[in-house]
Amino acid sequence: MKTWSRSEDWVGTEVDGSYVMVNVESGKYVALNETASAIWHALEIPRSDRDIVDYLRGRFDVSEEACGEAVAQAIDTMSEMLLVHDAEGSGKPA
Repeated sequence: MKTWSRSEDWVGTEVDGSYVMVNVESGKYVALNETASAIWHALEIPRSDRDIVDYLRGRFDVSEEACGEAVAQAIDTMSEMLLVHDAEGSGKPA
């Protein structure tokens, strides 16, 4: 099981009800959906998939199965976008 960490190249803030991220190196930006935003906040400290699910289930009324699927999909997308990476790896995208 991987432990995920935020990329240091991205910063974000709440804007009109959305969480908007900007890559300080490239200038690219994205708006995170509710799930990705919650995961970003969960990753204030590095966490495993299991820890992220537990964190979110403590804050939202969602089944373990649905939460696990949503986290897996969001982490895959966030990893592809270079928002998060495997904290135990080289710091490069997982």
